[in-house]
Amino acid sequence: MLVICEDCAKKYNIDEMKIKGESARFACRECGHIIIVKKPSKSATVKENKVDAEETSALEQETKPSSPSRVGAGSISTAGAGKGLPISGYLLLTLVTGFLVISGTFSYLYLKYIPQIINEQIELRTIAISKSFAGVIQKPLLVRNYLQVNKEAQRTSGLPGVAYAAVTNKRGIIIAGFFSDLTRFDRHFVTEVKKKGFPKTVVTANTLSGGMKEKSAEISVGGQKIFDHVIALPNNGGEVHVGVYVSEIDQAIRNVLLSPLTLSLVGGVLFIGFIIFLLLTRAITKPTRQLTDMANRISLGEMDLTITPRGPREMRELAIAFERMRYSVKAAMDRLKKY
Repeated sequence: MLVICEDCAKKYNIDEMKIKGESARFACRECGHIIIVKKPSKSATVKENKVDAEETSALEQETKPSSPSRVGAGSISTAGAGKGLPISGYLLLTLVTGFLVISGTFSYLYLKYIPQIINEQIELRTIAISKSFAGVIQKPLLVRNYLQVNKEAQRTSGLPGVAYAAVTNKRGIIIAGFFSDLTRFDRHFVTEVKKKGFPKTVVTANTLSGGMKEKSAEISVGGQKIFDHVIALPNNGGEVHVGVYVSEIDQAIRNVLLSPLTLSLVGGVLFIGFIIFLLLTRAITKPTRQLTDMANRISLGEMDLTITPRGPREMRELAIAFERMRYSVKAAMDRLKKY
């Protein structure tokens, strides 16, 4: 039977069969307190043994490993261990999501505003060239110097980005018309130009009406997108047409977007993002793994370990909480050993 000293809580295991009579007394070895031990009756002994058997059975049931299909009371469930994305996976997902969002935003802004800006710039350039051309041929037209008009039309058509330059009289007859480079148009259109000269369909695709003095329009000529601007000539009632390649401006912008400098900047952003990802992963994952390892070792009975806070502030606070818990558990176990 177990006997505990009332003063110092020292435990003694007494063989009740050696007690002579109904009681016995002895002095505690720790504090000297006199302990009186009464010999239990047979009924109490049977009842005590029954209670001990029930407690032992319950303890065995609690400590018995639970089946995989059912977790018993007091057992530790590890069903979710190893599942889910690691921290590095969440960080990588965040990095990729941020890159996609930024790329999508820039793409949306490009598709929404860049074409409008391009069209405005093409229109301004075409209007400037058209007005300059119309101003130059005013005097030659008055004196009917058509050779000079043709020279100016040829010169204007040779300007960078200009597709053609043409002049018509008040009856709509083309008196001057030149293309900058026929090789950029489809074969059928080139054959027609070589046979019949400057096509009238080009100047009729964008015409003035209702007393208009000038007008801009995007037309298709020989498989090419052309921005055409027409200006009315006040003295002879004719018109001046100047066309500018739209595809050339688009290609120039694509060349800028896909230039080595742009690709280098994109690569640099991706590289910096990858470096940040590695640093964040190392700063969070390593302290987490160390803390997990320490917790596993403590759960196996290594209570003398010391948990050192590392990593970000939250990880340090978690490590301090684990260290406080370890100290409290160890202190409680030390107190139990004394009893």
